[in-house]
Amino acid sequence: MKKIFTVLVAGLMISAQVTAITVKDVCGQFDGDLNIGGKNYPNKSVYLIPGVVENTLTFVLPDFTYGTKGKLGNIVLPNIHMSEAGQLTLENATLYLDSINERASITVLNGLQDGDDVYNSIVSHTEAMVLLSIEAPKSLPEPIYVLFAGKAARSNNYVLPNSGFEGAWVSNEPQGWHSFGTATGSKKDYVTENTYQFIASTQVRPGSEGKQSAMLSSDLLLGVKANGNCTNGQINAGSTTADAPADNYNFSDPSNNGFTTAFHGRPDSIVFWAKYQPADKNPANDVNKARMSTIITTNARYQDPEADDYSAVKVASAAINYAATADMGWQRIAVPFDYTGIAGEPAYILTTFTTNQIPGGGSSYNKGTSMKPVYVLDSVYLDDVELIYNNALTSFSIDANALSFSQHIASVEENYCDSCARYIAAADGQTAQSFIAFDAIHKCIHIYVIADDFAQSGAYQLYRVEFSDSDTRDLGPIEDGLEIIKQSDDKAQKVLLNGQLFIRRGDVWFNAAGVRVK
Repeated sequence: MKKIFTVLVAGLMISAQVTAITVKDVCGQFDGDLNIGGKNYPNKSVYLIPGVVENTLTFVLPDFTYGTKGKLGNIVLPNIHMSEAGQLTLENATLYLDSINERASITVLNGLQDGDDVYNSIVSHTEAMVLLSIEAPKSLPEPIYVLFAGKAARSNNYVLPNSGFEGAWVSNEPQGWHSFGTATGSKKDYVTENTYQFIASTQVRPGSEGKQSAMLSSDLLLGVKANGNCTNGQINAGSTTADAPADNYNFSDPSNNGFTTAFHGRPDSIVFWAKYQPADKNPANDVNKARMSTIITTNARYQDPEADDYSAVKVASAAINYAATADMGWQRIAVPFDYTGIAGEPAYILTTFTTNQIPGGGSSYNKGTSMKPVYVLDSVYLDDVELIYNNALTSFSIDANALSFSQHIASVEENYCDSCARYIAAADGQTAQSFIAFDAIHKCIHIYVIADDFAQSGAYQLYRVEFSDSDTRDLGPIEDGLEIIKQSDDKAQKVLLNGQLFIRRGDVWFNAAGVRVK
């Protein structure tokens, strides 16, 4: 017997679960190998998203391509039943492949004996194995077997470290952030005692669930004003002249362990909370502007401010010089990223906060005497720094006719059809992806939208399009799903509708996994 899978996919054998798992436990991104009829395609990603029906999964295999047959499009299989042991079940789902104008019959196989090897569709907290049988399209004269096996990609490389400056401050620095106390450079001895310019504070932004923020303050050193400065990189102090970008800068270097933030995302904006209090208490003074700067780079060294041309390593940037509010209170500041740099892959991120946009800038005044001066300097409180990945649906059209959504639901005065119209979805964000799932029983379609931080955050948005012949009585609000009921010994009739298997007891319908759908 010729084996179906002639190449062994790494990490295939997922053991049965010892403890029960839920849909919430396994949803996310999985990276691994895709084996199609014996040929291995490495470095592929699939997504497991909560299904529309409660306690089910939606399986998404983006941009599926089979050999020389061309691109078949996204494989989106909603409402896959998962047992407490992680076993997956979905029989005879039909999917219209818009890219080739054909309909496919797709089955999630419970198991397959292939020579001496046995493969199962099963998921766990850390691994996923999904086995599909695809048949029916004219471009595929024989059924093909598709096997995905991968590891959960629950990386934290899509966020900034310790965004709320919480926890213990070691050597007066919170985990993930640094200031003068750990500076390097030829003049570091002048600044490493300045741990008072970056301290923890109990003043937190409005609505915060945290207990701490960070406070930066400027200082006078040898008569020279030194801005308060913190970064997730490292400070280089190389000159007693404040404005000396070749010597005084913050930097990120892949070889500099402990002072870099590995980063894989393409966020749309950075949001942070700040309470800026200039020394002269005058928000209208043009010199009173604090600064935030964030640079996403490739796997290369970068410094801020730049003394040389670093355009070859910058992927994106976001920066702002901001004034204090009229009452010098907390403000939420959002800054979009600019991706007009190179098309390289993100590898690191360098973020800097400082009390003034100009090195050695800002205001000050002496509240003491000329004989005994007591200087008041600038300060800024920082809290909850967040990277935002947009994942909203910006438009959805049927044959170029745009729909209007209310509460994520749109209605269409025409009969449901998963193949007679061309559906086009557009999502906002640098990395937002939209996937369409068809529901032949309820005669409606759903659109999932995710961004590339889905691997870490699990965040997604779900939209529904209802047609005039839709039956959504049992769907309810999108977030509610359907009730799961047990199968009984009552007389039941198997029904094949548009290639999908259902069980009917009177007017009540169930899918093949026993989940009520109507």
